[in-house]
Amino acid sequence: MRAAVFLSPHHLTLTERPRPEASAEDDVLVEVEACGICGTDLHVLEDPPGHPGTPGVTMGHEFVGRVVEIGGAVRRVSAGDRVVIQANMQCNACEMCAEGYFNQCERMTTNGIFRDGGLAEFAVIPERGVHPIPDHLPAEVAALIEPLSCVVHGVRLLGLTPGEDAIVLGAGPIGLLFTAVFAANGARSITCVELSPERAALAHRMGATQVLTPGEYRERGRQAQVVVDAVGMLLPAAIDAARPGGRIALFGMNSQVAPPVKQFDITRKELTVIGTYVGSSSYPQAIALLDSGRLDLSPMITSVLPLEQTNEGLDRLRAGTEVKVIVQPRL
Repeated sequence: MRAAVFLSPHHLTLTERPRPEASAEDDVLVEVEACGICGTDLHVLEDPPGHPGTPGVTMGHEFVGRVVEIGGAVRRVSAGDRVVIQANMQCNACEMCAEGYFNQCERMTTNGIFRDGGLAEFAVIPERGVHPIPDHLPAEVAALIEPLSCVVHGVRLLGLTPGEDAIVLGAGPIGLLFTAVFAANGARSITCVELSPERAALAHRMGATQVLTPGEYRERGRQAQVVVDAVGMLLPAAIDAARPGGRIALFGMNSQVAPPVKQFDITRKELTVIGTYVGSSSYPQAIALLDSGRLDLSPMITSVLPLEQTNEGLDRLRAGTEVKVIVQPRL
């Protein structure tokens, strides 16, 4: 089969690999239909890397496909079922897993980063990492279930109440997903703060009631009960944007940035600051939300490319000319 393999920084190579088999009792062999390229993939390929990765793995952690073969102990899915793949795989045995904090698993691994993923024609995933999805969901949209599950987890932690106002800092893929989920959950107003005109237009399509540049927001933006930093380095701006008693979700991650924090303002305004990390237990809710028809995520998909053009898709994302690139191995 063909696979896009991470070899070293800036070096993702399309190569031929043996088709994997469901050799373990809990293995599920999936024929990949579509795989999204994520910002994390770009960080893995940076030099120096902005995110760790294992050289030699097939990349891609946002993918869907159809079950081809199952191991003898698999019970939740059968050959022919469509499934979305869980990116982050918990061990189900450590102390954090025992307490139900699966996204804090002490031995967590990730498909497409530390073990083979979905930028290939086939992938083998343990049964605990696959979730059935309806046949009617388009493959390129279903590939967004992985990042959507992360956002659903964040919104759940925030506890958005219908009628509340929300501010989303950054209208990249995650910011756009937060905007869409806030709209579906009954937010009264959603303000996105975004510099790019193209992404600003997408934010409107995803449900934003207004989109302001950072300068415009500083001049006339109002505060909100719920604020999301979807970039990873905007906590000071989020504190300023939150009204007294508000909640802030920090989603974006950037280990190289250490912004100064005005702790006085957090205390004085009685703010709740929440860290939200991936979403391994929120796949069923994300699938149900997408299946409900209340979300139209298709505007986010700016390109669908064949596997052979994976590196071109990465270059477009680096250049900022794309929002979400989906790779379809059979295209």
